[in-house]
Amino acid sequence: FLLQCDSNQSPMVIRVMMRLTGNVQLDVLTRTLQEAILRHPLLNCRIQTLGREKHWTPGCAEPINVRSAAGSVFDAERGPLNLSIDLKQTTGLYVTMIVLEDGIKVMLDVHHAVTDGNGLRQVVTEWLHLYHCEATGVPSRLLMLDPDRLQQRDQFPQPKAIQPIGLKDAIRNFLVTIRGRTSRWNPRLRNRQRTSNETSSHCAEVIFSAEQCIQLRQRLTAWNVNINDMVMVCCMSIFAQQAPTGSMKHRITVLNPTDLRLPSDRTMPATNRFGAAFMRRMRSECLEPAQLLRGIQTEMNYVRTNFIGAEFLKGLAAASRIPGGINLLRRFGLFIPSFQYTCLGDVTRGGRRLMPWKDGVVHAGGLQLETVTGFAPFAQNVPLSIASCETGKRMTLTVRSS
Repeated sequence: FLLQCDSNQSPMVIRVMMRLTGNVQLDVLTRTLQEAILRHPLLNCRIQTLGREKHWTPGCAEPINVRSAAGSVFDAERGPLNLSIDLKQTTGLYVTMIVLEDGIKVMLDVHHAVTDGNGLRQVVTEWLHLYHCEATGVPSRLLMLDPDRLQQRDQFPQPKAIQPIGLKDAIRNFLVTIRGRTSRWNPRLRNRQRTSNETSSHCAEVIFSAEQCIQLRQRLTAWNVNINDMVMVCCMSIFAQQAPTGSMKHRITVLNPTDLRLPSDRTMPATNRFGAAFMRRMRSECLEPAQLLRGIQTEMNYVRTNFIGAEFLKGLAAASRIPGGINLLRRFGLFIPSFQYTCLGDVTRGGRRLMPWKDGVVHAGGLQLETVTGFAPFAQNVPLSIASCETGKRMTLTVRSS
């Protein structure tokens, strides 16, 4: 499905950008990253087509690009973002390290058919742990991964504590997701036509200050909400206020990826393991964010506690068994949202047991992990993809647009 969503105008490529400061052993940093990548088979594969079937086939990892540049590691990213990966020609991960005056900026560009944000977090955690071990001379404590688990990555067994949803609920959830007209961001005036081979998107990054992060966490605690639900509501409210055209009765629709990893997936190599939730509200209902927040929070709790995110994947699996079923589903346009929002959560949560942790910052062999930023892809005909990412006590927010 992600391969079929891939196009020149909307390449399915995730960018994760890390900022590191401190004393670095550059050769050790690159070598340990290569070791971490080798632990995850899909990062070292291409896609080969045999007849009508597509298969993963082993390939050689792309070389790590290391270069120097002027500027600060803390300069925010803004401007064109040209990303495209052809899995039929190369493996799905490209790495660039930029040595700056006050640190190193690392960019991981990966095709979404290979893995997701949590899979990349897995790779980053293992990489920094391996670097820390080699730089300090301590033995590694990484788990042995089980590549055979990748054969089961399309299986989403219902957790024992969760009852399967009934037919009535399933029908209701489907109708709620497709009924009414989706609100669209349609510019009144197009400055220029996009060409068929254009691959640039535009991105903007905001790095929250320490004071802003403290204020944000105080509000989350006071309102008893999580960052995913609050930022989603903020985005829906701003969309309702600023979208240039459209009826207030049209429904703002947010595609919100949901993590489907279970404790038993700890030994699974990096791969896609996420479902999808579709939050819909009439544009007129999004003008009161405080009231909207409670409704979205209740609905997202239902999604999480009932493992609803897997239902969309089960629907895709059913459609894929029909010749041309996925293309037919896409042509109907039933699941094209107004925009996408991805919450990457705290990327350091896995690193706290593997590396020193001081004042909310992960340390690895003399390096400090300052921030991690995610740039999520947008599907065709979706104008905006928004992502938030926490790194200990720091937070970044990105908007990537067509």
